[in-house]
Amino acid sequence: MKYLHIVLVILITLACDITLSAQKSQIPQRNEIVTIETENDLGNISSVLELLVGGEDIREIFDVPSEDGFHHYYLSVGHLGFGDETVQLMFDPAFELFIPLGDTLDEALISLDKLQDLFKQPKGTSMQVQGCLSLGTPGDKLETVTVTYRKPLLSKMLEFTVQRDGYIRSSHVQKGDFSSLIGGVKFYRKLHPKE
Repeated sequence: MKYLHIVLVILITLACDITLSAQKSQIPQRNEIVTIETENDLGNISSVLELLVGGEDIREIFDVPSEDGFHHYYLSVGHLGFGDETVQLMFDPAFELFIPLGDTLDEALISLDKLQDLFKQPKGTSMQVQGCLSLGTPGDKLETVTVTYRKPLLSKMLEFTVQRDGYIRSSHVQKGDFSSLIGGVKFYRKLHPKE
């Protein structure tokens, strides 16, 4: 019985130590604002034929607060395919493409509105933004991302593309999903008017 108390005290001490070290961790906090989960399928075939390996993909707008109290808002367009303009294979379930939206909710909505305006342009219209292909949370290394309005069959989507050494990595966001993300941010802003 005496040894049970000693073991219990040691386990509690270790648990406290682990908790304190986790609080000092350098992993940035990722606060979800709105998330859309989409099923990967071959339902929409455009100029880019997507060969997707099942499962769900997530589109998300989130906040990464800094230690000094400032906010940094990002759009995650999910995991990117790998290939060329004809074929994209989904094989990277870890890395996501993050698009910085700004440091206030108003800046984030302005950035999202600029992207949404592509839906009003002729198909094939594109613009360039900065983005970060990273694991889990956005990093500091930004690169050029081309956002193109595509209109395959009966749908409308934005294609987010990163070009690397002769190959293309891309992801698509349907118009309805993009509108839902913006609606979620507007609702969040009503609940948190001081951010």
